[in-house]
Amino acid sequence: MNIETKWLEDFLSLAHTQSFSKSAEERFLTQPAFSRRIKALEAAVGRELIDRTRFPVQLTDEGTLFRITAKNLVSQLNESIAHLCALKKSATPVLNVAVSHTLSLSLFPSFAQSIKADLEHVQIRQLVANVDDSVHALKNGLCDFLVAFDDFSLSNGLFSRLELQTESLVPVCYQDEEGEPIYSLDAKTQEDIPYLAYPEGIYLGRRVKSLLDDPPHKLNLRQLFESPMADSLKVMALQRMGVAWVPTFSVTEEIKQGFLSICGGEAWQLPLKVCVYRCNRMLSPEAERLWGILKLRYNDADLSLEKI
Repeated sequence: MNIETKWLEDFLSLAHTQSFSKSAEERFLTQPAFSRRIKALEAAVGRELIDRTRFPVQLTDEGTLFRITAKNLVSQLNESIAHLCALKKSATPVLNVAVSHTLSLSLFPSFAQSIKADLEHVQIRQLVANVDDSVHALKNGLCDFLVAFDDFSLSNGLFSRLELQTESLVPVCYQDEEGEPIYSLDAKTQEDIPYLAYPEGIYLGRRVKSLLDDPPHKLNLRQLFESPMADSLKVMALQRMGVAWVPTFSVTEEIKQGFLSICGGEAWQLPLKVCVYRCNRMLSPEAERLWGILKLRYNDADLSLEKI
């Protein structure tokens, strides 16, 4: 698949104007040239994205889904270019830390606060993405550090890690007026249980799938919702929509206040190690200084992945 960025921008323009002529003018193209680029994008994707039988033109169902992806890709690319330009202009040393979505609003703020006093005159820039994209950023030198769950793909000797803390991935659902979960994974008689899932292609999705694929954990699950965001699954569980596996740190208050309950015993729970990773190449002086500080603080958990 070979998709040009300008095709994505053309597509987003057309989705907004709903007019080939207006978008062609907006993109400084003749209408035939603009139409050819939209057709080239559709050919690369392998789906019709535009319903040309309607006026004004509309997106097909596939086009509506693809619009989300196109918008995210163009936005991320523009942000990355702006970020690189800012690095060139900035006189203040910058540490780039990639963080998974799930950790960005929960654990990372306290982690950043804990190292603030040791990084005077150094700016911390948080790069938020899903776990797989964050790992990609570390592997390709786009960040100094990665804060994420323990990831086996980084166990090739090129990276080192420090274990920050251990959490659990637990199944939760809404709690009824009597303080009991409205669903139970341990019930002897099982009806279909509505399930709030992660995409199988992301880290947490793979962890939950490996658990549910294990014969002792077979359930009659009926998937109702999917999101890569643990907080989104939590919100849906609060709406009584079903059972979701979420990290303990993201539901501490909801469980304490009696809105959510853990609805399965230890057999349904998975350990989650939160780690900070780095490449085993020489980093900037500021990054090396921070790593030295973190090694002293988390020395007992320091594991070189080449030893695993």
